[in-house]
Amino acid sequence: MGVLIRRSEDPDLYKEAYEEAQRIIRISDEIRISVETVEKEAEIISENEEPSGDKLTSSKLAQKLGVKTNELIEQLVKSGYLEARDGKNYITTKGKDAGGEFRMSPKHGPYFLWPEAFRP
Repeated sequence: MGVLIRRSEDPDLYKEAYEEAQRIIRISDEIRISVETVEKEAEIISENEEPSGDKLTSSKLAQKLGVKTNELIEQLVKSGYLEARDGKNYITTKGKDAGGEFRMSPKHGPYFLWPEAFRP
């Protein structure tokens, strides 16, 4: 359903209707932007949470152990939980047996999960 308002017949009504239409468009854009922002924040929060209950990402585990992430990764490679090949790290059978998991995030790329009580 529509309403026909001619500028030549009623300029004041036309101006008010035009301004109201612009306000509605502006508000709908603001709502869309705020909804997109909330969704992005929710994605970040869900990725920062522990994805498998009692498991931590390598960076969270390193933080818990009080070391840098790179140092932890080096310890995991030296201990045989990870294997360095072609400049990338791969989880080994020993790493899987210890409860480690490989995951791929579409946003942040590959990462490893380790049990919260895991110590290399």
